[in-house]
Amino acid sequence: MKSVTSSAENAVLSKAFIRAGEGLGLDDTDLSAVLGEQVSRVLRLRHGHELKPNTEAWNRALHLVELYQSLLALVGNEQNAKIWISSKNRNLSSRPRDLITCRAGLEQVVQYLAATRSLI
Repeated sequence: MKSVTSSAENAVLSKAFIRAGEGLGLDDTDLSAVLGEQVSRVLRLRHGHELKPNTEAWNRALHLVELYQSLLALVGNEQNAKIWISSKNRNLSSRPRDLITCRAGLEQVVQYLAATRSLI
């Protein structure tokens, strides 16, 4: 994997992050918590600004996009994904929506979905 990303790759991740959030029914406040940034950062992303590579926010955005893709593969559509992320999950002991607001919780949900997908 390249250590240096192009501007096009930065733009793609930034847009994919916003799109994943919308597909999961997350608002700007939720997305800012996922990134560990202020809401103004999400608003700038919506207006074409890009995430900086190799930052905590960049890594969290990658995780959210991965979560979104894994969840769609498991549940089939965005409506079901919104229901899943907002429902209490016994295996995770919480609603995934609440867990993803911190890095450890986001990683936990991504790992849970990866493990679930591997069983299928």
